This record gives sequence, structure tokens and C-alpha cells, in this order.
Amino acid sequence: MPGGFGAASFPLISAIALLAGAVLLILGFATPNWAFDGTHYVGLWRYGRCASENYEDCYHYDQPSLIHVPDWLHIVRALECCAVIFVAFPLVILPVYMYVALGMKYRCMMGTMCLLTLLSVGTGLAGVIIYGINLNSNGWDLAWSMICVVVGCAMIFIGFLVLLVSMLSKRPEGITEPYYPTTILVDPNKNKLYTIRLEEEDDD
Repeated sequence: MPGGFGAASFPLISAIALLAGAVLLILGFATPNWAFDGTHYVGLWRYGRCASENYEDCYHYDQPSLIHVPDWLHIVRALECCAVIFVAFPLVILPVYMYVALGMKYRCMMGTMCLLTLLSVGTGLAGVIIYGINLNSNGWDLAWSMICVVVGCAMIFIGFLVLLVSMLSKRPEGITEPYYPTTILVDPNKNKLYTIRLEEEDDD
């Protein structure tokens, strides 16, 4: 495989950016600090996490159910769930791409990864926008969880750009026909896994 930053190394860079973005996205998605109403912190799944023990009548309750939850919050939840799901697919598939070098031949697969990462960014930011609109209408202040989601989407978008460059780049010249289904061999009779090195045969 040729050295340098070619089509072979771009997926690694993209995977690092996607991993960082996914961690921030999931952190913001799960934590109850999307907004601050003056007394309590508010999240997608919890309302009323006390900001300080000095407040009187401070309370909190989880809100995973569909009861007494506004419709806009359901939409934000759904969008952020989609964002997490969409970014999970490239994070699972890209390591396989990097390990099995034959995957570099397939632009269709790379295009699909680009689409999934772009959908993750789009749904994540759409949820943030809807939440931000309602945040302002309720007179709440911005908190750090929503910032994590925005930064996470930005990192995922960087991963998308790198994947796009990888898809449009020239395919590695070292990968030629014939195509083999895998470069991994599992011995059924032994507890061993082998990697196969393919060598070109001389025409002489």
C-alpha cells in the first residue's frame, strides 16, 4: 500500500474526527444541561436538575415518558436519536474498511458513509435549532450540553469532508484484480486467525 496521505489514510483521519464528534454528541444528548431556567437545569430527558442546593423548592424529575412532554421536545429527541444512529454506522464500518484494504475499491461504500455522516450532522443541528427556538421563547439560558452537541456536529462534519475527499481521491494503485472476498482466514480446527498476504504471480 502506498505511503503518505492518500485514499488509504483519509478514512483513519475521518474515523478519529467521527469518534470525537460522536463522543461529544452522545455526551450532550444524555446530560441534563441543555438550558437553565433560572433555578433548574433542563435536558432532553430530565427537567429540574437543581443548580444549587441553596435554592428552596428545588426539585427534579425524569421525563422519559410521553406524558406532559411538549411536542417540540419529542421532535428534538427523535432528531438527536437519529443523529447518534447515523454516525454509529460509519464508526463501525470504517475500521473494517481500513483493515480490509480491498474496501478501498468501492466508491459506493464511501459515498454511503458520506451520506450517513451528513445526515447525522443535519439531524443533530436541526434538533439544536428547534430546541434553541423554544429556549428563547421560554426565556431560558443556554447550557453546556447543547454546546457539546453543536461542537460534536462540527467534528462529524469535518469527518464528512475527509470522507468526501477520500471518495473522490484516486484509488490506491496497489489494489488490482482479481478481487478476493477477504484477507482474513479463521482456522475452524484451531483457535487461530490468520491474515493472508496476496502476491502477484510472475508472467514468466
